[in-house]
Amino acid sequence: MKDLKEKLVLITGGAMGMGRAMAERFLDEGARVVITDINQEALDRTVKKLSEKGEVRGYISNVSKIDDMERLKERVHSEMGKVDVLVNNAGIVLGGTFWELTYDQIKKIIDVDLYGVVFMTRIFIGDLLEKGEGHIVNLASAAGLLGVPRLVPYCTSKFGVVGFSESLRLELEALGYDKIKVTAVCPSYVSTGMFEGAKPPKFTRFIRPETMGRLIVEAVKEDKPCLMVPYMVKLIPFLKSILPVSMLDRLNELLGVSSSMEEWKGRN
Repeated sequence: MKDLKEKLVLITGGAMGMGRAMAERFLDEGARVVITDINQEALDRTVKKLSEKGEVRGYISNVSKIDDMERLKERVHSEMGKVDVLVNNAGIVLGGTFWELTYDQIKKIIDVDLYGVVFMTRIFIGDLLEKGEGHIVNLASAAGLLGVPRLVPYCTSKFGVVGFSESLRLELEALGYDKIKVTAVCPSYVSTGMFEGAKPPKFTRFIRPETMGRLIVEAVKEDKPCLMVPYMVKLIPFLKSILPVSMLDRLNELLGVSSSMEEWKGRN
């Protein structure tokens, strides 16, 4: 999608972090932006700030509740129109040993990080199918390509997002909707606060939300099927295809991947 001018972009989890950074970038491109979040105070603050750049509207919505998303669709259609670009950004992180997490905690991660992506796409994909073009951006993670200890439910959801993005992209192409693009975004640790206390693997560092915002908007403009950041993440699929599991596990230990979540604190 080379030209984003006047396109309607919907970003979930848009009040803070990468969501806010993406909203700002899309506005710089001349797009109209809708951001959703569950934090009313942060949402109002972000809408007020970004309104200086262009047309932006904020709505309270919970991506883990289908009724919420259906009501959101009605309001967006009524007040802003049909969506051209859907960015499934909302997500949560809960680190810790798998068997120490409660059933409710595990379910919440899957509901927000995986089902939130799947159902939000299902609800809004009709807009894109009707127009015959558009773009869907799904925030996955490097943890959707490689397992990480103390991050089991999160990895589970992000592996699902990667698979969902790839299969949806291929289905759209197979059925003739080749102008509707899908991008899976797979970054390493981003400094949004959700990974506070985590230690990025060797040869990498925390990525700034503003950097991810710029790269994601560029990926939309260039119709990239996958965005992997930084370069080390791009090596994961190749290394998994050539290395024995035992050697890959050892490499993860040496690079600090396996121990990266030992001191995770997260955002309050």
